[in-house]
Amino acid sequence: MRRELDEALCAKYPLIFKDRHANMQVTAMCWGLECGDGWYNLIDVLCGLLTSEYRGAQSRYEYFTQAGVGGILYGTKIVTQEDIDHAKARLDEETLKVPVAVQVKEKYGGLRFYVQAATDKHHQYINFAESMSYRTCEECGAPGKTYTDGWHMTLCDIHAAMNGKEEEYEYEENV
Repeated sequence: MRRELDEALCAKYPLIFKDRHANMQVTAMCWGLECGDGWYNLIDVLCGLLTSEYRGAQSRYEYFTQAGVGGILYGTKIVTQEDIDHAKARLDEETLKVPVAVQVKEKYGGLRFYVQAATDKHHQYINFAESMSYRTCEECGAPGKTYTDGWHMTLCDIHAAMNGKEEEYEYEENV
């Protein structure tokens, strides 16, 4: 993936990509997002889903802190320090639940998004994104098919022709 797209995802999702520039003995993220630009939107949506509960907790916490102690919410609720402390505790809990990417790459024509500390729900989101990658051109993001000539690549018709791909690979889903 181009550097500017890689940097944009890391800036938008700092909790997921917190190890992006860590040592290679710690994570494979030191090599960046090792896939084509066409999967940028898939990864962006996936990361949005992986951080959705955290962002909800962050929004609630910011809402309470902006109102401040003694502030009025919803027309009738007076904010207490206890409300702010509770929202902060919830935000801290959700921060710890955000999975951290250890490697993002293309393999056998599909996206691989490896994480640590993920829940079953997170793995469902990841599996869905990985499945969608087999239908999305890695180069441009258009609808695609997986082609092989020893190497598997998921490409749209235009990029398949540009890369001299002729044989389509029949992808079998593990549902």
